[in-house]
Amino acid sequence: MSDIPLSKQIRVAHREALDTNTTQTPGLIREVAFDARNPDAAHLSAFLSTVKPGAATGAHHHGDQETVLYVVSGMARYRWGDRLENVAEAGRGDFVFIPSHVIHQEINASTEFKTVWAVVRSGVNPIVVNLPELDEYIETPAVEFTVPQ
Repeated sequence: MSDIPLSKQIRVAHREALDTNTTQTPGLIREVAFDARNPDAAHLSAFLSTVKPGAATGAHHHGDQETVLYVVSGMARYRWGDRLENVAEAGRGDFVFIPSHVIHQEINASTEFKTVWAVVRSGVNPIVVNLPELDEYIETPAVEFTVPQ
């Protein structure tokens, strides 16, 4: 191998190596590809998120981190705002930008197919602030889904 420092080498996170050992939000599974545990990461983290058919997350935000989602499969509905009063939908091939501190909820708009998106966030440490006090405003999931421990 060359004497290229690790911080200047390309890394590949293979699907089977993604790690669920990160902060989770009810209704969604986060599988980490890169975060602070990657010694090369200085500014970004990346992971795969999956929402089962008919499931929905709780209200949450990601502190001062900006988030970009790319919908790999399925149809996702996003609600956001102090009382989740705004709504947008995105399907396969769409990108979604979530500004820092924006309270939001992700909903799988299908009761038949899972929704999967690739996520890049502007920080290496996972910030997930779950807001169960906003449960009265969330879109109720069609199917209850519990995140595995």
